[in-house]
Amino acid sequence: MSLLVVSLLYLGIMLILAKLAEELFGRLNLVRFVGPILVGIILGNGVLNIVKINVIISFITSLGIVFLLFIAGAEELGENLRVEANDYFSSIIELAIPFTLISLVLLYLNEFTPLLVIPLAMTSAGPLTRLLIDLGLSKEKLGLSLFYQSVLNEIIAVILFAIFSKFQLINIISIILIVIFIFLGGSKIAKILELIEGYIKVREIEFATIISVIFIVGYIAESFSFNSAITALFLGFLLRDYLRDRPHLLERLRGFTYGFFEPLFFVSIGLYFVRISLQLLFISLFLFSIVVASKFASGVIASYIQRNDPLINGLGTSVKGGVDVSLLISALTLNLINSYQYSFTSLAITFSSLFFPLLFRLKYGKPKVQEVKVNLQQPVINIIKNQTVAYCTQTLRQVINVINEKGYRAIVVVDDNYRPFGYISITQLLEIDPSYYEILKVCDIPKNEIKILDKKTKVIDVLKFFRETEEPVVVIVDEKEKLMTVVYERELLRHLTFMS
Repeated sequence: MSLLVVSLLYLGIMLILAKLAEELFGRLNLVRFVGPILVGIILGNGVLNIVKINVIISFITSLGIVFLLFIAGAEELGENLRVEANDYFSSIIELAIPFTLISLVLLYLNEFTPLLVIPLAMTSAGPLTRLLIDLGLSKEKLGLSLFYQSVLNEIIAVILFAIFSKFQLINIISIILIVIFIFLGGSKIAKILELIEGYIKVREIEFATIISVIFIVGYIAESFSFNSAITALFLGFLLRDYLRDRPHLLERLRGFTYGFFEPLFFVSIGLYFVRISLQLLFISLFLFSIVVASKFASGVIASYIQRNDPLINGLGTSVKGGVDVSLLISALTLNLINSYQYSFTSLAITFSSLFFPLLFRLKYGKPKVQEVKVNLQQPVINIIKNQTVAYCTQTLRQVINVINEKGYRAIVVVDDNYRPFGYISITQLLEIDPSYYEILKVCDIPKNEIKILDKKTKVIDVLKFFRETEEPVVVIVDEKEKLMTVVYERELLRHLTFMS
C-alpha cells in the first residue's frame, strides 16, 4: 500500500481519536490538549507502535506548528499590552531561576542543551489565558498581572530559543534582522492585505491571501536562519488589529487550525516519543518536580514585586503546555535534539500542564463562565441594531470617514424618507481620484443594488446570504419599506463570535 494511502488512514484515526480525547479530558475538567498527546504516545512507538511518523505526517505537523503559533500571536499576545517595569523584572526572574536550576539538573544527567532548558523554564500564555477566562479572572487586576508576566516570559523565551537554535554570529545577526523586518513590515503587510481585499472579489480571497503571507514570510525567515513557526507567532501579533476587525476571517483561521491542525499536532507530539520505559518515566518525573519547584518559587518571589498573593502568582505564572511544546517539537524536527531528550522533556511538560491548572482550580473552584449557545433561528433584528447610513447630501469624504471609523466594507444609502436604495463599496471609493472626495456627493456616483429583507428574517438566513453572494451588507425594513436596521456582515459575525 502506498505511503499516501496509509497516511490518509493514519490522519483519519489520529483526528477522530484526538477530538474524542479532548472531549474526555474536558469533561474531567483537565487540560484538553493532554488527551491527544496521550493518544499519540499510545498509537506511536511509545506503546503500540501502530501509527508511524512519515514524510506526509511530518509535513502536516510542521504546518500545524506554524498555524498554531500564528493564532497564538493574534489571540494570546493580541491584547493591548500595558506592561510596566515591574512586569519586565518579574518575567525575567520567572525565567532566570527555573533556567538556572533546570540547567544544573540536565548537566548532572549529561543531557544539557539550552533547547531543552528554555521550553521547560518558560511559561505558556495560551493555557493561562483559557484558565483565567474559565475562572472569570481575565479582566480583573490579578488576572491581567498574571497575563502580562506570562506573555513577556513567553516572548523572551521564544527569542532566546531562536538565538540558541542557530548559535553563530552570522545567524544571530540574521535573526535580529528578520525580527526587525517583521516588526517594521507588519503594518505594511496589513495595508497590502487591505488593498487586495478591496480590489479582488473572488471567493475567500482574504483567507487565501493571509495563508500565502504566512507561508511566504516563513520562507523568508528560514532563508535568514530564523524559525518559520516563531516568525508566524510574531506575524500573528503584528496582524492582530487587522484580524480583530475581521472576526469572520479569524473564525475561519480558528476552524482551520483547531479543527484540523491542532489535534493532529498534539497527537504527533506523542508519536515522536521513544519507547516508554521506567528510566524515561523516572527522568521525566524528576524533571517535572524540578520544574514545579523552580517555577513556583520564582513566581512567589516575583509576587512581592507585583504585590500579588504569593500562592496565586506562583501557580499562575507556572502554567505550561502551549508554545513551549511547539518549540520542543521544532527542535526535534530540525535534529537539534534527539528523540530520547525530546521524550522525557515533553513528558515533564505534559505532567506540568496538568498539575498547575489543577491546583489553580482547587484554589478558585469550578469555572464561573459557561458557554452560551447562539440561537441562529431568531430574527436578526433581535441582535443587530444599526442605523449607520449615508445620505445624498453627504460628501464622499464624510462617507469615507464613517467607513474607516466603523471598519465597514460598504455603507448603505437612504433617501429623504429613510428608505434604502443602494450601497457604496470601498472598491468604488478607491477607484475615484481622492481630489474629488470633497467635491462629489453620495448621489453623484452609481450605487450597488442592496438586498432588502423583512423584519422576520432569521440570523441563519442572513448568514447564508452572505456566504452565497459575498455581499457586504443587507437591510431590514418594515411594512412601509422604511429602514429598521442595517446588517453589515462583519458586525453580525462579531456579535456571534462575542456571544459564543
